[in-house]
Amino acid sequence: MKTLIIYNSIHKSNTEKIAKAMAEELNAEVVKSFEVKNYDMDEYDLIGLGSGIYFGKHHVSILNLIDKLQNISNKRFFIFSTSGMSESVFNNFNKPLKDKINDKGGKIISIFDCRGHDSIGPLKYIGGLNKGRPNEKDIEKAKAFAAGLKPKILTLCLTRKESMILLGMKKRGFGEGRWNGFGGKVEKGESIVEAAIREMEEESGLKAEELEEKGVVDFQYLDTGKLLEVHIFDVLKYRGEPIETEEMSPKWFYLDEIPFENMWADDIYWFPIFLRGDKFKGRFLFKDNDKLLNHEVEIV
Repeated sequence: MKTLIIYNSIHKSNTEKIAKAMAEELNAEVVKSFEVKNYDMDEYDLIGLGSGIYFGKHHVSILNLIDKLQNISNKRFFIFSTSGMSESVFNNFNKPLKDKINDKGGKIISIFDCRGHDSIGPLKYIGGLNKGRPNEKDIEKAKAFAAGLKPKILTLCLTRKESMILLGMKKRGFGEGRWNGFGGKVEKGESIVEAAIREMEEESGLKAEELEEKGVVDFQYLDTGKLLEVHIFDVLKYRGEPIETEEMSPKWFYLDEIPFENMWADDIYWFPIFLRGDKFKGRFLFKDNDKLLNHEVEIV
């Protein structure tokens, strides 16, 4: 996931501290709003925009920047701020920036607000509000927020024998009623390969002994902002026979009878590449979970 964070931080570097903490967690590029040179955002999967709050809204340089940004329709955004007071019905300071992004077709997936030392105007005579903020606890919260923006890592295993491929009918949960390979999320403390082997056995009864990663595909779901990074494996060697489990009902299909009409809409684009033995990467954008809006797949 390629991420860009753009910020403005003027008086006490409050927002800069938050921006850099998030950038570290996301391995993101980070740049000040007035240093942005290239306004084409096509290469980024996620864009963060933040500043202090000035007269009830984000800094004008951030707001004006939205007008210049290109290729942001359906792009994932998060916004952040540091301010003397928290947002409320009477102090809805995120709204102007949200409206700007929404008007250009961007998708705001999350918002982070943090208290910052505010000594503007008469507040300077009393030492300001929130002195010492953002503090270490605020920084940790910013990092935790950023960690939650990372894509969920999943695995998908496909097994072949002669001119057939093994698929499973999903019996419950996400993807129920579709034929698919076998896989799931990577648990804490395990590698992607370890997760692939575990999920394969849990869902099909087969113990994968030799795997080759063939592709990495990113899936973005516009309505929820969810982002999945799926690692696709070719199972070259395995033990056992496929069995029905609580999750999946397995079935062998001849390669010329793969039921694409009852699979995810993306499968027909990358499956032929997988079957040829080529390695690939792809990106798919969905709406309403199963309506494919656009896609790109390339051999690597």
